Amino acid sequence: MRPNRLKVPHSPGQSFDLRHERVACFTHPWHFHPELELNFVVVSTGTRFIGQRVQRFEGGEIVLLGPNLPHYWKNDAAYAHPESPQPAEAIVVRFAPDFVGSAFFELPEAAALRALWAKSIGGLMLLEPLRTGVAAALHRLLTLDGFEQLMALLTLLQRIATSDAVEVISPNYVPSQLLTRHNERLNRVIAYLMEHFTEPIATGQVADLAGMNPAAFCRYFKAQTGQTLTQFVTDLRIRYACELLGKSDESVAEVGFRVGFDNASHFIQAFKKQQNQTPTGYRKLSNR
Repeated sequence: MRPNRLKVPHSPGQSFDLRHERVACFTHPWHFHPELELNFVVVSTGTRFIGQRVQRFEGGEIVLLGPNLPHYWKNDAAYAHPESPQPAEAIVVRFAPDFVGSAFFELPEAAALRALWAKSIGGLMLLEPLRTGVAAALHRLLTLDGFEQLMALLTLLQRIATSDAVEVISPNYVPSQLLTRHNERLNRVIAYLMEHFTEPIATGQVADLAGMNPAAFCRYFKAQTGQTLTQFVTDLRIRYACELLGKSDESVAEVGFRVGFDNASHFIQAFKKQQNQTPTGYRKLSNR
C-alpha cells in the first residue's frame, strides 16, 4: 500500500507550514510526508485513515501525526453537496523533525520533544483537558508571526510532550521502506479504494484505473501490497466496522451493510476470520 508523497510548501521566511483551511471538503488523497503534522479539525465530519486505523472524525478533534505516517480525511457526502450549510475547516501545522535546527533537539531541555517525535509514529489523539487548551493555542498561533509565532509553537509542542492526555491512534503501524518509492499507478488505485471501499468494487473497473487487464492487475496488486484486491477491501471494511461497533448503536447487520457487505452472514464470517471474534463479541469488549 503506497500513498502519495505530499510535498509540503516551505516559505523562505518561515521554518514551518501553518495554514487555516476553509474549504467545501478536504481534498488531499491518501498521502504522507516527512514532516510531522498537528491537525485540528475545527468543523467537519467523516472518516479518517491514519496508519492502519479507520475511524470516524468530527469537529474539535486534534491529532499529531509522525513523519511519513499515511493519512487521509474523507468528508461525509453532505460536504460535497453544493448547498452544504457549512464548509470544512481545519488548522494545520506541518514541520520537519529538526525544524529549528538539529542541534536544538540534541539539547537536554528538548528531551521531551524528542520523545514526542518517537511516540507520534503511529499518530496521537489529544484528549481532554489537553485538547481544549491546544485548540485555543492554535487559534492564537494564527494571529502571531515571526519569532513570537515560532516560540508559541514550541511552547505548544512542549505542552503536548509533557501531557499524559494523549492516545496512540494506530499502535500497530510499522513505517514501511516502500514509502520512499513512487508508484503513480498504485496510488490511483489505492486512492480510489479508500474513497469507495464501502461500495461494490468491480475488479475490471479498478484494473482500468491501473491501465491493465484484470488478470495482470490482480497479479500486480498482490505483488505490490501482499494482499489480493478482495483481501485489501475486506481489511478496510472490517477496520471501519470495528470503529462503528464501538461507537454506534446500529445492529451488527446494519454495520455490515454500512461498511459494504451484501449480507450479514458474510460480514460476521469475514469479521471473525480477521478479528478472531464475532462482531457482537467485539462490541461487548469495546464497550466495557
